[in-house]
Amino acid sequence: MKKNNPWRIVVGLSVIASVSSALFKSNRNAVKSLTSSYTPYVGTWKNDAQSLKVEITDNLEILINNKKLKATLEESKPNELVFRDHLGYYLILKKNTSPTLTIYDEAEEKEFFFKRETD
Repeated sequence: MKKNNPWRIVVGLSVIASVSSALFKSNRNAVKSLTSSYTPYVGTWKNDAQSLKVEITDNLEILINNKKLKATLEESKPNELVFRDHLGYYLILKKNTSPTLTIYDEAEEKEFFFKRETD
């Protein structure tokens, strides 16, 4: 029976540690870039014509007139976020110009225009 060389075990463990560290760093950087791409959507938006207020939080929760909407992010494009609500309807947020946001509500088959609320 042959004895295991302790250096072989140490080298093997260090290789495993360096690979797992590299994977963790790349995953963390991917999350950072995703959250920064949502930054233009985050904030409070108002539509005075329908007396609507939409707030989008940092973790992409949607509040309509201060009530949380149960929705999940389904798709993310450069100028569009697609959410699906708890009833299965889509809510499409489009960001074309700086102070405006367009939301298409599939349930109502209607498009709403919002302006960023300033403090």
